[in-house]
Amino acid sequence: MYGTFLGGAAAVLTLCLFQASGVLVAAALLPRESAGVRLLAGSVLGSVEMQWFPALAAFLFGFDLRAQAAAVLLALACGAGALALCRRRGSGELAGIKNIYKSLARQRLLWLAAALWVFFCLLVWRSFSWREGRVYSSQATFGDMSMHLSFITSLARQGTFPPHYSLLPGARLSYPFLSDSISSSLYLLGAPLRLAYCLPMWVAGAQVFFGAWALLRTLLGHRQRCAVAWTLFFFNGGLGLIYFFQEGGLNRILHSFYQTPTNLVEENIRWVNVVVDMLLPQRATLFGWAVLFTALYLLYRGVFEGQREYYLAVGVLAGALPMIHTHSFLALALVCGAWLTGALCQELGLGDRAARLGRLLAPLGLVAMSLLQAIPQVRDGQNGLLAFLCGAVGLWGLCLVGLAVLCCRGGQGRALLGSWGVLLGVTCVLALPQLFIWTFQQVSGGSMLRGHFGWVVGQDQYLWFYLKNLGLVAVLALVGLLAASKETFWRYCPALAIWFVAEFVEFQPNDYDNNKLLYVGFLFLCCAAADGLWVLLRRAGLLPAQEEAPACPAKRKGEKTRPKKEALPKPRPAPKRRLAQCLCAALVGVLSLPALLTMCREWVASYELFGEGALALCQYIEEELPPDAVVLTDQRHNNEVVSLTGRNIVCGSSSYLFYHGLNYAPSAQAAREMYQDPQGSQALFEEYGVDYILVSDFEQNSYTVDQAGLDQLFPRVYDDGLRVLYSTQEVNP
Repeated sequence: MYGTFLGGAAAVLTLCLFQASGVLVAAALLPRESAGVRLLAGSVLGSVEMQWFPALAAFLFGFDLRAQAAAVLLALACGAGALALCRRRGSGELAGIKNIYKSLARQRLLWLAAALWVFFCLLVWRSFSWREGRVYSSQATFGDMSMHLSFITSLARQGTFPPHYSLLPGARLSYPFLSDSISSSLYLLGAPLRLAYCLPMWVAGAQVFFGAWALLRTLLGHRQRCAVAWTLFFFNGGLGLIYFFQEGGLNRILHSFYQTPTNLVEENIRWVNVVVDMLLPQRATLFGWAVLFTALYLLYRGVFEGQREYYLAVGVLAGALPMIHTHSFLALALVCGAWLTGALCQELGLGDRAARLGRLLAPLGLVAMSLLQAIPQVRDGQNGLLAFLCGAVGLWGLCLVGLAVLCCRGGQGRALLGSWGVLLGVTCVLALPQLFIWTFQQVSGGSMLRGHFGWVVGQDQYLWFYLKNLGLVAVLALVGLLAASKETFWRYCPALAIWFVAEFVEFQPNDYDNNKLLYVGFLFLCCAAADGLWVLLRRAGLLPAQEEAPACPAKRKGEKTRPKKEALPKPRPAPKRRLAQCLCAALVGVLSLPALLTMCREWVASYELFGEGALALCQYIEEELPPDAVVLTDQRHNNEVVSLTGRNIVCGSSSYLFYHGLNYAPSAQAAREMYQDPQGSQALFEEYGVDYILVSDFEQNSYTVDQAGLDQLFPRVYDDGLRVLYSTQEVNP
């Protein structure tokens, strides 16, 4: 748990080595990009290397130091090969990265992303704090962090690969565990658990915030609109603040448990803040979006700017995603489908008509969903909804095949094969083994994939639910979509595809988890909302009807540039434009207020996860128990044995196991019987391989523990007055 100074230093150096390897590879693969984009993409590639290289080596060695050494050698080989390629070209791909600070200094709005990243790093550090011999979490991490710690510690301590649930021994870990294995690698090297947990999250946070900026900047082609869309996405919040005017106010927000303007379940406010409730507690989402946003940026460059060589890089990133974050993989697939549809339609001269149809479907879809909600057979028909969606997606696929055939007949077959064909082929080669080994096995359990109408709309009217959750952004996004040109609509249309799928099917037993898909669609809606705001400002006469051309993005290597002209002083903005800027800033500030209050709540929140006695017990277990020992405990979610020591327990919290689609009921019942009737449960002790039995106040409150029977059967190997650990390896005479 505590690690060593040398172990922490080794972990930091290893992480830096992988990051450097990724930057070198990105410099070789993306010579046309700016230094900032190459640094971003390189950081993402470095993290992907650190997630996948040890995993690949672990199939041969197990997840141990040998696998880590093999991963380091592979990263060094990739970096050396990329460096040799850069030097052979002699084109200075690496020189630009040295001047990255200058390029950042020229883009003042980009410091918004830097400031939010620093705040996020502080939140991560505070969310897993060790004070006075106790471990504390924040509000958002109180539920999920114990589960992620169990994945991190069990993989590092036991080394079994493919890994199994330490929360349910014998069940293969099909959760996207690579978001945790990157910390397992650092923990295995001797880093303190807190550093191993936080350090990769800091890096991934930078990748998410700056990756989103690069994507939005390219989608919108306008710095100010990019800043608006970026702020609306990360400081998202709806109308939840109005419920606090009536009762509690600021005191309720800052001190009640999960009573924030973006998370108020009793009023069905469920559109939680992206930073606090998604990126901070949900590591798979954090690391998945880190890859996804950069992949979408490169895909945009390939689809809309003709950089065909980028499809290979997108295919590699897409193929790495399933076991990093499956929802991000699915979201990327839907974006690819939407953009491919637009590309094929425009190639065939159908772009205008298809865009008009898409703009019409947006408001009609809202009306249709409102009407469908009133039909009980539709709202409650799980099998029918799943069949409907499968049919709709199948029809979409047939349309894509038909459009592709027409393009091939028109002489575009080679271009399609060299772009989308490469993307599809590389993705399938890399992703299908993951899906068959892990994902499909979990989905086949029967509870992971089912039809469901309207996310978590519940009893609310459909339009009102999304209006109070998304707020004014929903209205601005609709305005932006309806006013969009053909080219602009095709950029934003993935939002419609993602929303359609997420509203008719669920991919986990928890209804709420579909937001992991919806938020990717929301990113595109924020772009449309920024455009919609500009449309309204022009209609109000505060901006010229024909606005000047958007500011050009940073020059990419290899692109032609105009000769420099003599620098002229920048003209002062006209009074109307200045008023428009002030109104825009004020509106965005008001829309961000619920998110800011939620972030303040997270900053002051502190809840004890593990006390002094629990840490002392874990220290004993770390020193005395074998790594693969099975300990019988109750099912509390903050279980120190499984979270901090990486040992197996008979059955973990149902809050985790149920929502992962696992059948834990027999193990839970067996644990109860072993505690309540130890003398009659000898066969169960052997069946579940129980090596040790823990009796603390948690177990005493969860079961009617027959401690006298346990004392008759097994010796006590640890007893601090509140916690007793029995060993089943020896039997009392």
